[in-house]
Amino acid sequence: MRIDHSLRPELLRPHTIEQDPGCGCEDHPRFVGALADTLDERTIRYVLKTRPLFEDLRQAVGQVAGMLVLAAAGAKTVTQDHPLFASACETLGRVSDLIRSTQPDARAVHHHRHLLKAMEALGLAMTRGKEGMHLHGMEPERIEPVLEPLQVAYKHLAWAAKALPGFEIVSFDQACCAPQHSATPH
Repeated sequence: MRIDHSLRPELLRPHTIEQDPGCGCEDHPRFVGALADTLDERTIRYVLKTRPLFEDLRQAVGQVAGMLVLAAAGAKTVTQDHPLFASACETLGRVSDLIRSTQPDARAVHHHRHLLKAMEALGLAMTRGKEGMHLHGMEPERIEPVLEPLQVAYKHLAWAAKALPGFEIVSFDQACCAPQHSATPH
């Protein structure tokens, strides 16, 4: 296995944790505290293997969310055959077996647990989406049952991103359109 050393500095940089009540896992405080920025070689291999899977899962969540935005806007093209939904289904099918077959070391178990839960929640959202999409679009009352597990999937991805360095979720509170705070003087 060839290791891409260009990724290594990013993986080893300190990982900051915002004030977050945590995910509820017993090992959450242990792995998001002092150990959050320590990685051994086996954990680095795990990160390098699962990082593309995490990114694919994050993209699939975004695609399903895009479908819900289209549905909420009244688009009549929101069906099981829509390219966004088909792509998300294909991605979930491809990464599911790879995530399940990954054997995390003790340091990565917490992260892996959240990947699995995100994958399961996305699967539920997509199952509900298939049931709620018809030839003439998704009815507004059918959006909420899809949105709930989709939000759970995103939350688990966010917790996974905090569990190990090298995994990123876009933080909209840091975006250019977020409410800006005045700069603090030096």
